Parts: sequence; C-alpha cells; structure tokens
Amino acid sequence: MSASKQAHLIKLEKRALDFSVWGNVFMVVIGVGFAIVSFSDAIMLDGLYSFIHLLIALLTLRVSKLVMKPSNDEYPFGYWMYEPMINMAKGLMIVTLLTIALFNAFASLYGGGKAVILDMAIFYAFLATLGCFVSAGMIKHWGERAHSPLALVDAKNWLVDGYISAVMLLVFIAAYLMQDGRYAHWVPYFDPIMVIVLVGLILVVPLSIIRDAWNEIVGKHPGEDIEDKIREMIDSVVSSAVHKGYHLRLVMTGRFLLVHVYFTVRADTPLDSIEAQDEVREALYQGFRKHFPYVAMDVVFTQQAKWERIATGEQSIHPAPSLSDASQSADKPTS
Repeated sequence: MSASKQAHLIKLEKRALDFSVWGNVFMVVIGVGFAIVSFSDAIMLDGLYSFIHLLIALLTLRVSKLVMKPSNDEYPFGYWMYEPMINMAKGLMIVTLLTIALFNAFASLYGGGKAVILDMAIFYAFLATLGCFVSAGMIKHWGERAHSPLALVDAKNWLVDGYISAVMLLVFIAAYLMQDGRYAHWVPYFDPIMVIVLVGLILVVPLSIIRDAWNEIVGKHPGEDIEDKIREMIDSVVSSAVHKGYHLRLVMTGRFLLVHVYFTVRADTPLDSIEAQDEVREALYQGFRKHFPYVAMDVVFTQQAKWERIATGEQSIHPAPSLSDASQSADKPTS
C-alpha cells in the first residue's frame, strides 16, 4: 500500500473515531441530564451505555494509532492483537452494564414500579433516536472507506443505541397516552419493564462483539468467503503445472489479514529461481491488497513437502531421533 493511500485511510478512520467521541460526549450529557430530570432508569441506562462507549472510544483512538506502528524488538509481530482486544473489552464492559441495569430493573418492579415525567422522556428519546441513527450512518460510511474494524464496531454500537432510543420513544408515547386512562396504574411499570426489554435487545450485540474478537485473538479461520477469494487469486497467478499443490493459512486480526502460502513446486519449473519466486510474490501481493488493504503475506516455495508440515507446526513423517535413541544406536556393535 502506498504511503499516500495509507495516510488517507488513517485520516478517514480518525475522522470517524473523533466524531464518535464527541457524539458520545453529547449523548452522555443529555442522557444523564434527562435521566435525572425525568426520573427514568431506561434513560439512565442509555446515558451510561453512551458513557462506556465514550471511554472505549478514547481507548480506540490510541489503539488505532498503535496498530499502525511497525514491529520492533519488543513486539516482533507488531501491535495487531490490540485491536480485537479493545473490541473484546468493549463487549465485556457493555455486558457488565446490562447485568447491573437488569438487576435494578427487577428491584424496581418488586418495589411497585417508578413514576417518570413522560413529556421530558419523550423529548429525549426523539433527540437520541435521531442523533444515534445519523451518527451510525456517518461513522459506518467513513469506517468502510477506511477498512477500519474499530470504526465499524463503533457504528454498530451507534446503530444499536439508535434502536434502543427508538423503542424508548414508542414506549414513552404509549405510556403518555395511557396515563389518564383505565390502565394508568400500569404506567409506573413501563420504565423497569422497558429496561428489561432493552437489555434483551442489546445483549446480542456485545456478545457478538466478544465472540468475533475472541475468534481473532485465538486465530480462528476468518471464513470460507475470504478463503475462496484468496484461493481464486492464487490460482489465477500460479499455474498448477508448476507445483504439486499448496497449503494456505489465513488469520484475520483486526484490520490485518495474515496470508501464509506454502507451495510444493515441481523440479525443473520456472519457479526454480529466486527471481521467478519474487515475481510470484509481487503478483500475489498486488492481487491481495486490491481486496484487503491491510495484508501481511508470507509465500514459501519448497520441493520437499516436509518443510511445509514443519512450517505449519506439524510433525514430519520421519521425526528426528531422540538423544537416547542416538546413544543406544552408538552403543551397538558393528558387524
């Protein structure tokens, strides 16, 4: 990737993350403020959700710069792992918040519900719904252009927050219409019930974030769709006539796709020379980065399949003898 293109992607990502930070500052202020004025636990949950989002967004700004730093003696494989780690921390913090909110909601139900100033609550829910959906759309747009998992996770959180606010708006409007009717005695239960419903709606998002981040941390396969695309590019560059097959390993860590290809080449083929092998590497790299701007690639050529197995951590067919075996062999008399 050229330096100018990389700088452009970093600029887009920073724009998305900066927007997310300031958007969360605004949502925290109005969320906590309206929660205090309206006496609504549901609005307080929304405000605290934005507060956690703000804390993580500040960490995300730091991580987005860190993952782009080159490797060094202390981190020989770079800082890529920090990206899924920050996403996992984000998911765990949200799950913790939802657990506390759920406990408080059941306590409120047991205590007879909670009276809420509904006109203030409706105004907040409308403002929050509009703000969250607009923010989600803008951050997603910048995140997709920047190929930034950090920004895209932020956009997903904004979208979820928007759905939360939309549900709150509908529930508060329903409660407002019912407060002077025959079902007015149910109105105090709307707020804690809504918290319980919101927790159920939100919970799937942090759990999916935790799952995806964990898969990246442990090096799980990124998916058949990505592998099929990589294999298609490999087959278009390297003819099967010059090799006996290849072994492909893929790992997605944050925004980086790690591609390891091990070719078992035939003897007396154009791939016998280092120059020819480097040409293949260049062609593969240029093809990969058209679809994956952040790609780390290692292509190995060998005529002995055992080196492929050893490189991937597998045992060779004929393991080396142990020291004890070698000693016993040395002690045997020769005939």
